[in-house]
Amino acid sequence: MHSDHRYPLVRVLIDGDPASPVPLRWWAGQTGAVAAQGESLPDALPAANRLEWLIPPALVGLHVPTLPRQSPARLRALLPHTLDDELLVPVESLHLAMQQQADGRVEVRSIDRTWLSAWLQRFATLHRSPAAAWALSDLLDPSQGAQQLPLAPGALLRDDAGDVVWLDDAELAGTLIADATVVDLDQLALRQCDGVNVLQGALAPRVTPRFDWRRWQRIGTLAAIALVLWLTSDIARWWQLRQSVESTRQALRQSYAAAFPGEPVVDPALQLASKLRQTGKQADTLTARLQRLDGAGIGASAISRISYQNGRLTLMLTPAAADTFAAQLAAAGETFTREPAGADQVRLQW
Repeated sequence: MHSDHRYPLVRVLIDGDPASPVPLRWWAGQTGAVAAQGESLPDALPAANRLEWLIPPALVGLHVPTLPRQSPARLRALLPHTLDDELLVPVESLHLAMQQQADGRVEVRSIDRTWLSAWLQRFATLHRSPAAAWALSDLLDPSQGAQQLPLAPGALLRDDAGDVVWLDDAELAGTLIADATVVDLDQLALRQCDGVNVLQGALAPRVTPRFDWRRWQRIGTLAAIALVLWLTSDIARWWQLRQSVESTRQALRQSYAAAFPGEPVVDPALQLASKLRQTGKQADTLTARLQRLDGAGIGASAISRISYQNGRLTLMLTPAAADTFAAQLAAAGETFTREPAGADQVRLQW
């Protein structure tokens, strides 16, 4: 296993049977600069911000048809028909990746679909899916002229015209182009690549946003502190209001007990409201009765005393005034009592 150091970029040379437990060659560092390299099984590869694959030339077909410029979707639909005549295997078994050029040429890479899908599945189970995959031929620098990349048992050869061919015999490569520059794979492995990313179309990587909790740790901490302070402030304010309500309720109980001594205090607010309603009704009754008395035509000299208690109006009247007012009350169906109250006085309660 490797250390926990995370590299900006790791590239892995994918070769052989995806189910075989054979170590893979890898290079780690940043674009253009190799910091470490080695061989490991897929589950022991170094950690990296970006993982890419390199595919040997023997497994990648190179095609450069010329087609009219059109949308990528239409172009992708035409490719199987365009390449059908020059392929040695059924086009349905191949995964085709492409890149349009300004001059109308289309750079196409063909790879066995089953083989490539199996490698993708193996890395997916390790949660190490690659972001891109490149044919090794696309790493060769076109400005360097003829080049030879030895890859046992053969070699990848690029001539001055830019044509690339894979030869199973490395000695044959040196015979065909004697002055070709020999390129070291270790120096080439992390070179900036502007070629055709093989992982496109149905096999394009699914981009999922990575959440780096460390970047948000400080913001999250501050947000948590603010939330705690806000909750503490609200709890303190709620406690103050609760204490104020309890204090007001206690004062109301004490005031009601003082105003109505001897009466049990259950709910002073409701009891006080009931008292106020009763007082309002009594006030309305007294007003109506005084208006009736005023409308009876009884002079003030005929009334020696008037009082109101427990909802009853008591009048001390002269006998004549008592007769007149009693007749009016009887005619109106009012209930009243009449009794003598001394010389020339009658008590009338209504």
